[in-house]
Amino acid sequence: MNMKNIAILISLLLCGEVFAQTYTMPVRVNQDKSLRADRAPIMKLDHDGNIYVSWVGGPDASGNGDLNIAVSTDRGATFAETVVNADAKCNSNFQRGGEFVVDTKGTIHLVWVANRVGTQPDVWYTRSTDKGKTWTMAMSISDADDSSKYAQDFPSIACDSSDNLYVSFLDSRETQRKQSAYVHLSLTRSTNGGMSWSSHTKADVLPNGVGGTCECCAEHIASSPDGHLFIVFRSNINNVRDIWMARSNDKGLTFAPALNVMTGDWNIADCPVTGPNIALDDSNGAHIVWRDSRDNNGGTAHLFYATVANGSTQTPMNMMIDASGAQTPNYPNIALYDHHRFVVITYETFNYGMRYILNANGAPLVNNRPIDANNNSAKSFSNVLFAADGTRYLCWQDAVTDKGDIYFMKETSPLPTSDVAVSQTARGWSLYPNPLSSAHPSFTITREGSANASVVVVDLLGREIIHQDINREQTTITLPTPLPKGMYYVIEHNGAEVYKGKLTVTDRD
Repeated sequence: MNMKNIAILISLLLCGEVFAQTYTMPVRVNQDKSLRADRAPIMKLDHDGNIYVSWVGGPDASGNGDLNIAVSTDRGATFAETVVNADAKCNSNFQRGGEFVVDTKGTIHLVWVANRVGTQPDVWYTRSTDKGKTWTMAMSISDADDSSKYAQDFPSIACDSSDNLYVSFLDSRETQRKQSAYVHLSLTRSTNGGMSWSSHTKADVLPNGVGGTCECCAEHIASSPDGHLFIVFRSNINNVRDIWMARSNDKGLTFAPALNVMTGDWNIADCPVTGPNIALDDSNGAHIVWRDSRDNNGGTAHLFYATVANGSTQTPMNMMIDASGAQTPNYPNIALYDHHRFVVITYETFNYGMRYILNANGAPLVNNRPIDANNNSAKSFSNVLFAADGTRYLCWQDAVTDKGDIYFMKETSPLPTSDVAVSQTARGWSLYPNPLSSAHPSFTITREGSANASVVVVDLLGREIIHQDINREQTTITLPTPLPKGMYYVIEHNGAEVYKGKLTVTDRD
């Protein structure tokens, strides 16, 4: 590794300042010039790189409004807007909106929840084969056992490489029949392009059959190309509102027991109204982000990130990713790039600010930073995606001009090439113990020789935990207590060489 790359690596690992962010000017997606609030944007790409953004227009006092979509065929320079359904009555509250996917043929498949038949909330579906210009008549995807009698909520949709469609949603039939005290997570699928839908399958297989899905929190589904399904949701197990993941390896016919993703319970006899989000890597690993106020954090709201390897049945390590609980972070969105070497997360804060995190190989490129597009206007419901060339696309709801508009922006800073982000590991260089206890966070660094060196320990956001000079083959380093559980990086700078190791902190002695 040459001196230039070493300098770049240290900057990447410690603070990310070398990664200069470059944003384009925000582009207004919706063209409505009235003072109505346009809300709940959702952004997706098709296989040709065209950008689609859906939103709910002019919702009434209950949050219900028409459905709109806009497409950009010039990488976000301009957007052409179309009304999907003027009578959609789409609910735009608490992560609801027009959820959609674009299949391999370019067909857009869109679902939403609405009270279109009396006061009965059902999941509705429509599709477009001409980039959103025209749409099929809306149809309910209720099965014969439902017949629009039982409430549904918070739909999410995914598509595999064979254009099979999968819609997950919250289903209340058991509570309305007085068969259960819990709402459950259900799935329906279509193998003929949305023309017909299967009977509903229960997806939230919880331990001992106790509990169900949180009745007021969004869930999100993702599909691998071959139809392996992953659904992240918040539970309700006697008012324990944790994050779980349901998985199916047979295209939604059956579901394995759900995996608990959280390492600490959140007991709340109320509605958290905040759900998780998910992105899959090319190894069917799940990358999950969410907000909780778990009991062992004293009820303070924080954002967490976890990865679950394909087939794992172990609760993953939870990494706290927001800079301060005082922000009251919420509604995180996540995207992956380059075999998940790059992970980007956006979220909103209590005052409707928008913040941004970008990591490479687990180390921070961009620390947790506010995004000041349109200055200090209120921003919420942010979306983030990677373009094929690594450009980051951001979309959000903004109050810069009136009660609510939809804006789009690109971050065009080039991502580091692979050789820059790779560090050296010396023969004989080690950390012990690893993992170590959060109550007694001392470890010994062993290396060859006794040359003068400096060691810094940083968390995943690049915040320095400790800095210490060393000049022996073995040195014990004691970190401050109490040290939050999670992943840390130990970086030694020894003249022209840089060594990096991961250090895991757990609550076990």
